[in-house]
Amino acid sequence: MPATIKTGKAKRKELAFFYKTEETLEIIGKGIEEASISPSAEIESVTDILGNTETTLSSYEKTTDLDPIYLEGGNKFSEWLDTLEETDAILDDAVGTFVVVKLYKTTEETKYVAWEQQAVVELTGFGGDTKGVNLPCTLHWIGERTMGTFNPSTKQFTADDAGE
Repeated sequence: MPATIKTGKAKRKELAFFYKTEETLEIIGKGIEEASISPSAEIESVTDILGNTETTLSSYEKTTDLDPIYLEGGNKFSEWLDTLEETDAILDDAVGTFVVVKLYKTTEETKYVAWEQQAVVELTGFGGDTKGVNLPCTLHWIGERTMGTFNPSTKQFTADDAGE
């Protein structure tokens, strides 16, 4: 049975971003007023000698800006960002795993449609104003999404079976 989108306009809080630690999924969003997955398309247009134009969309680079992210003890994501800043992390050390959950779209088992994906985390600042130490960042989504479901009672992501 296909997933079902609930009736009515979906609320923004129903699209949730989680940071994956070894122990759990930690929600991201406190204090953030806007967070979107922004696609930047790789487009190539070629016009032949007859004047015909062919346009090809070959890929997307997707990013998500997260600002503000205030440093908060006990918050694994902000603590990890602080470590990235301290160590000038690059390459694999700047890659995190995230789960995106569509809380407005359920399966027949009352689980939510979700995916897990890695992102290179680019720190875009450090410091901030009197509200707190801010570690704004941009997630540069990499690799393939692993589609699956999110169980709200256990707060666990389960990948779809490869055989389905």
